[in-house]
Amino acid sequence: MTSSKSNSKEPYDEFIATIKLVTGEEILTKVIVNNDANEDQIILDHPLICHEVRSHGANVPMGYKFEPWMKMSDEDTFILNMNNIITISEIKDNMVLETYNNVVQKGFTRDTNPEITRDMGYLNSVNKSRSIIEKLYKGEDASKEPKS
Repeated sequence: MTSSKSNSKEPYDEFIATIKLVTGEEILTKVIVNNDANEDQIILDHPLICHEVRSHGANVPMGYKFEPWMKMSDEDTFILNMNNIITISEIKDNMVLETYNNVVQKGFTRDTNPEITRDMGYLNSVNKSRSIIEKLYKGEDASKEPKS
């Protein structure tokens, strides 16, 4: 189990990969292989479980959602036996690498009160927004079919 960086004389080989487990889970993680030790195990650093996000009835995923692989553990590093793995694929896509690094760096804490700016969209009061929406629904029908 080595990546394209295995030509170095380092005892450890590190790379970010997606791993398909025999359980069906797909995880995104930094894989650490000890080249001097038992090849029956690998070390996973900050493994994330990956879920597709789809809109109702869509065949194409809208994006992906990442969660900690081990939700109840305070640990970030795990040992995985190779017999639990179907396949490992090294990630080379810069967008996926940046996403993984950002998630690991920022963690999973939720910002309960994010800073709202005009760049996020149009800001309005509840009463003004309600008035605009009522006008849309109470106004003339905008459908192209003639009224009977």
